[in-house]
Amino acid sequence: MKVPICSFDAKTGVLCSKCEAKLQSGGITQDDVDASIKLSKVAGKSQEADKFTLLKGARVDDDFVLVLRGSDIMSVRTNPNLSERISKEFGQKVWFVESESSERQFLESLFHPFKIINVNQFWLPDGKVTKVIAAGRQDPRINVEKFKKIAKAVRNIELLVEFETK
Repeated sequence: MKVPICSFDAKTGVLCSKCEAKLQSGGITQDDVDASIKLSKVAGKSQEADKFTLLKGARVDDDFVLVLRGSDIMSVRTNPNLSERISKEFGQKVWFVESESSERQFLESLFHPFKIINVNQFWLPDGKVTKVIAAGRQDPRINVEKFKKIAKAVRNIELLVEFETK
């Protein structure tokens, strides 16, 4: 498994001087360290998770976002037991997003299992806004604000979300 910190540090939960220096300089965040340690525990019990490449971890409110390679995302989505083990280890809801993807692919990964119909970008004097139109009705259980916060935290994307019914 590849993580932002040394694999030995991820297994022991104690940072070496090199990783500590990366943390102090801002090269990695405390969320990256926490995600590496927790994912390493899951990898110790799962061969599938042991092949993962974690690029970034981010805490957004009470949830945790793991930025993984695309093939790792597919492994998690096709294996509900693995997803459940990861969430259980983190002790909170875990979102999985793809690292090496276009903005649209990132948003599709974030909105999974909802289908995105359209993505538009608007350039405003104070920055860019990305408008996402998702299929179906907005379910009251869906926290659109969470989608917006995750997109901002992981990719610095300002989101405007709409749902379209046929």
